[in-house]
Amino acid sequence: MGQETVRKFGLEAQTGWIIPHNSELRDIASTRPFSLGISSQWMKTSRKNWEACNCFHYLGLNLSVIDFQNQKELGQAWNLSGSFEPFLFRSGKWAGSLATGIGVSYLTRVYDPIENPRNTFFSAPMSFLLFVAPKLTYELSPNWAIQTSFTYNHISNGGQRQPNRGMNFPMWGLGILHSTKSVEFPSFQKSQLSRNWSFYTDLGFNTRDGGDGSRNPNFTLAGGGYRQLSGIIGAGGGLELAKDFSLPIQESRTEALIPGIFLENHFLFGRFDFSQRMVRYLSKPERYQEDQDFYQRYTLNYLIGKNFRIGAGLKAHGHVAEYMDFRIGWKF
Repeated sequence: MGQETVRKFGLEAQTGWIIPHNSELRDIASTRPFSLGISSQWMKTSRKNWEACNCFHYLGLNLSVIDFQNQKELGQAWNLSGSFEPFLFRSGKWAGSLATGIGVSYLTRVYDPIENPRNTFFSAPMSFLLFVAPKLTYELSPNWAIQTSFTYNHISNGGQRQPNRGMNFPMWGLGILHSTKSVEFPSFQKSQLSRNWSFYTDLGFNTRDGGDGSRNPNFTLAGGGYRQLSGIIGAGGGLELAKDFSLPIQESRTEALIPGIFLENHFLFGRFDFSQRMVRYLSKPERYQEDQDFYQRYTLNYLIGKNFRIGAGLKAHGHVAEYMDFRIGWKF
């Protein structure tokens, strides 16, 4: 069977709630946001595209507007994002998928110490949007389907401006999909599951506010290994070392070194690796995250060729994001 390109267009409405990850945010987080979005997605059925994640998957562009139902303090978020959505299963008229995405968000209301002091969620009008969304689809006809979703959203400015508490808000969605053509999926044989350990190293980079208006580099070097437990799940651990030049020092730059040890889960979709690290601080500078012993780092990497990886990461303490970074790496 030759390659086919399937395109689909979607319209979806969502409603949800805001997670108040600090007691100061409970009042302002009491509203129920509502969103309306449109999407355009495409999928190629060639073996080459299937091998990117050992599954059939859609790539897409999404445009949405979220009304936080508090026009004075929270306003709206206008979002443009790209998405990757592999199928988890297909059975008759039913299908399950898992969408992940990243994009930009224009926020109409942000923090102001005088006019909008309670909105410490957002401080930069242009911010980043990250989301993950399991979806369930039911086919009404060869060209039409309905879809339900549960989306976990995160918006923050990636540590580029303070305050940067960021907003986490889950949403339930209901939408309708139209496909330009129906398609019969080819049957491809998955490669045998490897029981060997995979090892990698990666380097994260961003810039952070030094407190005097300047931007200072922040590097994170990590090394780790994992073993596949199933076709899409792996587990492992490793070490990472951060060097943050934005932190104040007393005598030596070694004071700004931040080592950590981590356990890590991997969702493996062919060349894509979405990992979640739980990291224990081994040491840290004085007055830096004084009440925290652990943090999470979420990374999404894509393997280019056999060894080179490129991606992005997010460091967070619980529901509070600290910063985002860009990452390059090498898989051995």
